[in-house]
Amino acid sequence: MRGKKQMLTLAILFAAAYVIFGVWIAHDTKIILEKAMSGDLDYSHYMNQTAFQTINPIERGLTASHFEFDKELHDVGGILPLHFFFISKVFVTQQYENAHFGFKEPVRLV
Repeated sequence: MRGKKQMLTLAILFAAAYVIFGVWIAHDTKIILEKAMSGDLDYSHYMNQTAFQTINPIERGLTASHFEFDKELHDVGGILPLHFFFISKVFVTQQYENAHFGFKEPVRLV
């Protein structure tokens, strides 16, 4: 009986840790998408240059260089983080739409 309680306790602790790490990853994913979309050059804490160039619409050639990001027009969909604590893959959909430019696309971050 004692062994079953220990196993159940360990399973609950593992599940709680998994969810907490998932919430943390989801939070950072939103920050990554917002920084990349805004063109904020202070992104090195959250992503490398390749990730920035993959997400930023100006770097991708989707819009003109005078594009100004409006956070209110940016929608990040549900975030699905799959991880094993030190390595993760995130699936999310982002949408941005203003009077002259818009898109809805799936994003996969590794």
